[in-house]
Amino acid sequence: MNLSHILKRHVADNPDKTAIIFNDRRISYARLYGMVNRAADGLLKMGLKPGDVLSLFMPSLPELIIGYLGTVRAGLTVNVVNAMLREQEVEYILKDCETRAVIVDDTRLSIIESVRPGLKSLEQIVVHGDPGQGGYPTFESILDIGNAGFKPEGTRGSDLCHLMYTSGTTGWPKGVMATHLNIWHNCTEFGKVHFKPEDTIMVATPIFHCWGLVNGTFGMLSRGGTVITVERFYPDQALDLIERLRPTIFQGVPPMYNLMLKDPDLHARDISSVVFCLSAATKMPENLIRQIEEVLGWRYAEAWGLTESSCVGTTAPYTETRTGSCGRGMDDAEIKIIDEKGRTLPPGEQGELCVRGTCVTKGYLNKPEVTQEVFDPEGWFHAGDIAYMDEDGYAYIVDRKKDMINVGGEKVFPSEVEDMMIVHPKIKDLVIVGIPDELKGEVPKAFIQLDEGETATLEEIREFCRPRMAPYKVPVAVEFVQEVPRSAAGKALRRLLRDREWEGVGSEQQEESGEQGAR
Repeated sequence: MNLSHILKRHVADNPDKTAIIFNDRRISYARLYGMVNRAADGLLKMGLKPGDVLSLFMPSLPELIIGYLGTVRAGLTVNVVNAMLREQEVEYILKDCETRAVIVDDTRLSIIESVRPGLKSLEQIVVHGDPGQGGYPTFESILDIGNAGFKPEGTRGSDLCHLMYTSGTTGWPKGVMATHLNIWHNCTEFGKVHFKPEDTIMVATPIFHCWGLVNGTFGMLSRGGTVITVERFYPDQALDLIERLRPTIFQGVPPMYNLMLKDPDLHARDISSVVFCLSAATKMPENLIRQIEEVLGWRYAEAWGLTESSCVGTTAPYTETRTGSCGRGMDDAEIKIIDEKGRTLPPGEQGELCVRGTCVTKGYLNKPEVTQEVFDPEGWFHAGDIAYMDEDGYAYIVDRKKDMINVGGEKVFPSEVEDMMIVHPKIKDLVIVGIPDELKGEVPKAFIQLDEGETATLEEIREFCRPRMAPYKVPVAVEFVQEVPRSAAGKALRRLLRDREWEGVGSEQQEESGEQGAR
């Protein structure tokens, strides 16, 4: 089994069909498969050997797709690096996975050059883009020496396919080890649920994250459809592409939908080609789902998972989606909700969501102790998400366990407060975090990005909140910011804001707050 084989049937059956659209480029299935083979052969001719790690450090370009599939076709392990990371983070990841080669775009080459002295394992740098930089071999030159008819020795389903590092917002990133079976199963099963060969999906999320790459891109390619790749999301440009290219499916994350809904020219757009849209990475507010269906005119489907689950563990087709739910276990995935003592909870009760099945990966590279903390001996991955299930097995995410705010013993889930506040006519984006309080331990604070030209006050925001939520959930402080910090996947970087607020507070108080939140 090799992940690159998701293309084979479609190359044979429909070689001239467009597989990838990027700007003015259109790549057919036959051409894509040939480029993947050439990349695989070229990388081996460069001196790499099966089992070696090759890192990809570039934005959402077709070359990332080609580089990924070529790397795994050659029997190498691919390490996909978040294109938004900086020197210290990149050096840590490349050192941790002992990468032997890096394929990097020319705009990020300086980062690789600056960290190279600290990387003993790194032997080769391949540049995509300007061929005049530093005399390095180019990605195009690797393709040139490769053979389009390359036939690899073969890999097994249990062989390591990729290493993707978690965001690291609560410490140094952890390299998640996913096998060929993990990724093959996750993309093909997701594709069976959501896609048809005649579909075109616009993947607006970054493809250096598993949601955009494994489920959006590879999921659609496994079905023989067409993928529109977007280097970076801007709401007006996304709407332009939808009008011009007429995709039938749009894949995003909640902040993207929020921005499109607030585009001033939305009413004049023809976006009717989109039948339904997909969301994951962070909980979608129910009021936003209603706006998507009513204002955009799109049906809605959601998925849940993490890098550790390849990445989708639950989903449901848009015809069976229940508002507020992230669906049921996908294919053979089992899910359960447990309490602090590990007991399985009945429907309707909140606890930690766990998943078991083919989607669950092998754990964290070089971190056996951390792996044992969340991957238990019975095969369950303990996700750290607070959720509940209904009688039919649909899961409903409440929030991340670590993000819960304990206000004098009352539990406050930030996403719940955010959902109620985002409907404020002046608020463009926001995030809620817990800040220290001498009396209650911690209390909610709102970091708010207002719509352009708007102004607001703390009391105005609190007045808006009071009739909508319990008193202990109302933010006691508000900070108006230029932009809410988010990862490329759209997740709010709460930890960055929380750490700033807790800086200087005694570790004893922080530990006490954390212990209360776990009960």
